[in-house]
Amino acid sequence: MEEFPEVAVEIETQLNKYKKDVEEVNRRTVGGNGSAEFDGTDLIGNTKHLMNAVNSLPELTERKKVIDKHTNIATALLGEIKERSLDAYTKKENEMMVRGSIDRSELLSVLKGKGTKMDKLRFAIMYLISLETINQAEVEAVEAALREAEADTRAFQYVKKIKSLNVSLAASADSASRSNIVDWAEKLYGQSISAVTAGVKNLLSSDQQLAVARTVEALTEGKPNPKTDSYLVLDPRASKSGSSGNSYVKGPFKEAIVFMIGGGNYIEYSSLQELSQRQEMVKNIIYGATEILTGTELVEQLAVLGQKMGLK
Repeated sequence: MEEFPEVAVEIETQLNKYKKDVEEVNRRTVGGNGSAEFDGTDLIGNTKHLMNAVNSLPELTERKKVIDKHTNIATALLGEIKERSLDAYTKKENEMMVRGSIDRSELLSVLKGKGTKMDKLRFAIMYLISLETINQAEVEAVEAALREAEADTRAFQYVKKIKSLNVSLAASADSASRSNIVDWAEKLYGQSISAVTAGVKNLLSSDQQLAVARTVEALTEGKPNPKTDSYLVLDPRASKSGSSGNSYVKGPFKEAIVFMIGGGNYIEYSSLQELSQRQEMVKNIIYGATEILTGTELVEQLAVLGQKMGLK
């Protein structure tokens, strides 16, 4: 599966290739002046030209049908993208994930522009979790824009509440009395809880590789690695005399099963597939989760949690 711009380019490439092949068939059977390239003295050559053209027609016809189907789908998607300005949402969301902030005027311009209620709500939630620090006045302006769009803000309120709690937890914790969740965050991401909850960008390395992909890569290499030394290894072939803190099973491994206890998502799956294709030794990586939600389903679950907390 590719992003929409790559899909559009591929459709154009296939269409041009199809046109070129059709022109080649026409060239072999019809001369440049419109007359057939038949030589009255070469019956075998004429028959060969015709047979090649006839044999090419079914394959060319089928290719054209496939191209037409993809073109129709792409055209419908393009219409939806333009109608809802989804390109603007995607661009601004990526900028927020990388920078951890967004200009207030740009933020409100998106929220007050095109898009469905769910588009705006999801964008507002992305804004919240991408923040390095909470600007109360800015957040209030976002809430006002959501209410103006008549969006259900319970999911937004819930994320804001959790964000506030995490920031408070990180601020109150010192180096001598950190909670287990802070230690977990530092081991997994090499960052404090406040940095982890700052947004999706903190789950990515410089080459946009997700934490789950980095972890699987280290584990499948089967070499001593500070990032994975604390992982529990259950293998009857492993040496029982080794220290529990640094035990590892010699690799590399060709296969891995990754299962997330809780929600999974396509981004993690895609990152793992890219990992399997990038490695010199081809790996078969199976990805699973307790449940895999669409963006809308996730927001709906957040809204239920917000309702149970009495948020409006």
